[in-house]
Amino acid sequence: MRFKFCGDADCPDWVLVEINTLSSLSSVKLKLLSQVVANGIVNPPIDMAKAEKLFADSKLDLDVDLKACIACLSFIITSTVRYNCDRNMLHSELQQLGLPREHSTSIKRVTDDNYTEIAAKLEANSLKVNPLEKCSIKHDKDTNCFEVSLEIGNDQISNVLMTPFTLDVLLENLKSVRSTMKELHDNPYVL
Repeated sequence: MRFKFCGDADCPDWVLVEINTLSSLSSVKLKLLSQVVANGIVNPPIDMAKAEKLFADSKLDLDVDLKACIACLSFIITSTVRYNCDRNMLHSELQQLGLPREHSTSIKRVTDDNYTEIAAKLEANSLKVNPLEKCSIKHDKDTNCFEVSLEIGNDQISNVLMTPFTLDVLLENLKSVRSTMKELHDNPYVL
């Protein structure tokens, strides 16, 4: 079965196992633990002392189960934000996975409350490419080659020598990539 909060993919098996562990906590403790995890995502690291206090009087293993629950909550919250999953859909899907309704509501509320901060944090940590500042091409008539000079941010200059055929192939590939990027920009939900 595919889940929106997993990016329209199957839910990982380890998350299914940990859903059972999360179910054994009270919904209030789960909400507080989810808040600790969400705060840890926005401002790392996760406050383990707070998490251990919440877990102290439960029947679960403080060392293994606590870390597994934190990993599971972190996966659920960050995946929901990463894949821009509707929070009502998250609520429904967590129930489909076997999490009680009150527990699903707790995770949904924490995700709602911290959505913009987590999205900003994920965007700040995502891969960024240095901007291209300048591009120039010179033709060397003696060797019948082209020298492509690329100036990338931070004053990096890269020079590449290409045959006319290679330059034509590069140009066609760049045009193809540009049209694909334009299509994705115009309609981001179609792959």
